Order: sequence, then C-alpha cells, then structure tokens
Amino acid sequence: MMNQQGSSIGRQPVMTRRLGLALALAALLPVSAAIADEEGYYIETMNRSSGVMGEAASEDLSKTYLAYDKMKVVNDGPDATDMIMDPTAGTIVFINHAEKEYLPIDVKSVMESMSGPAAEQMRAMMGEMTVKVEATGETKKIGDWDTKEYRVTKTGMMGVDQEIWATEDVDLDVTRYTDMMSLSGPGGMLANSPAGVAQREEMSKIKGYPILTKTKMEMMGTTMETETEVTVIRKEAIPADIFEIPEGYGERDMTMQMPPPGSAHP
Repeated sequence: MMNQQGSSIGRQPVMTRRLGLALALAALLPVSAAIADEEGYYIETMNRSSGVMGEAASEDLSKTYLAYDKMKVVNDGPDATDMIMDPTAGTIVFINHAEKEYLPIDVKSVMESMSGPAAEQMRAMMGEMTVKVEATGETKKIGDWDTKEYRVTKTGMMGVDQEIWATEDVDLDVTRYTDMMSLSGPGGMLANSPAGVAQREEMSKIKGYPILTKTKMEMMGTTMETETEVTVIRKEAIPADIFEIPEGYGERDMTMQMPPPGSAHP
C-alpha cells in the first residue's frame, strides 16, 4: 500500500477526508516492486482527479521520499496533508501543516477495532469483489521509461476500471507500504482469507512500477476519475529528519476524527 494524493472535500476535517480517500485509492494500487537506508528514492507524481465528492477537476503534485524503511508523501496545496508510513512500527502519521497538528494511526489497532455487524458486512462485500488483470501487450515510452499496459477490472462493492502502464526499468519495491493501506492486504480486513489471497495474486500479475495509472471508480452512485503520472524517480541521499514530526506540532486525538468502525465505507 498505497495511495497510492490537496483540495478541500466537503466540510469534514482535512485529516479524516484524506485518510478515507487515501485508503480507498490505496486499495486499488497494484503490488509493485526494499528501500535503501541513507540513500533512498525521491519520486514526483502528478495527481489529477475529477468527480471527487462533487468537486471540480483538480491537479496537484506529490513528492515521495523512501529511505530508512519509511515512506513520506508530501502533497501540494494550501490545506494538503502529508503522510509518513512506518511499516516496522505499524503506523501511518498524517501531518496537517495549516493546523500545525498530526494524527497518528496504529494500523493494526484500527483494523482490530473494525468489528460488529457493519464491519462483517463490509468484509463480506469486499470478499465478493472479483479482480481481473489483463496484460494487453501494448507498450509505449512514458518519460524516461519503457512501459507495458495492463487493464484491471474490479466488480463488487464498487466498480473499478484501470489502465496501468508499468515499467520494469526501475528496481523499486513499495509493497510494504501499499499493503499497510490496502483493506485487502495481509493486515487488512480480508487478511489471508481465500478472497484476499486471490485478489492479491491477481494484482501481482502487474510487473514493475506503475508510471501512469488511470482509474475510473463507481461507488455509491458517484463516479470518480483519477490519474497519477510519475514524472521523476531518482536515487539520492534522504535526510533522516524528513521523517520526523515538525517541532511545535500538536497531536490530534484520533477518536475525535474517525467515524465509528463500519459506519462508512473507507
């Protein structure tokens, strides 16, 4: 996990909105291709979206830093929220610079708290989702990379069609991060159930790192279209303090931001 991204959506607190959208999108990410220590990776991605909860089309830049077995995503925009993922600690931290606050999420605890009839109903719906990945055989050059096209179709609690252009020119593995945020990942709601394993195996047919991903999602009567295009991938030394909470920022109580488990789709 995973998303794999900053405009305002409705009137919900920024952190809650971004957590929900991030989890939803990350569940759609392919399992792509361990991260170095001091020398890591710097990635720039253009994110385009339309139809997100009735908002106008938007475009923003996100910068991703991978090192020390951690990932940080810095989003563009006046109310954008940054995200730090630490698979070893099992935490995701959202940082709201406008409010100078941060929201730590213990992923395992959140998943364990998703119990009761509503959560079981969601698990059942997710388990009914079918995933089909097709390698089209089409190739094209995108930026500096030679890519191959994959078509992904998902049906069930939501309808998803994806066009993914992935490259094997980049030796980059972000599986630990996409798994953290994916509800169908090993630590997610489906965990190692037959449905969860089947879905992950199908997505593993996508070989390489996704450079261009176009997604059309139908959920609860709403159509959302997103496009992510990687424009920069380079190895460089990443400062360790980039993964630290800025000095003077206060912690936001998670219980004040999150809806009761199972009360809404992620």
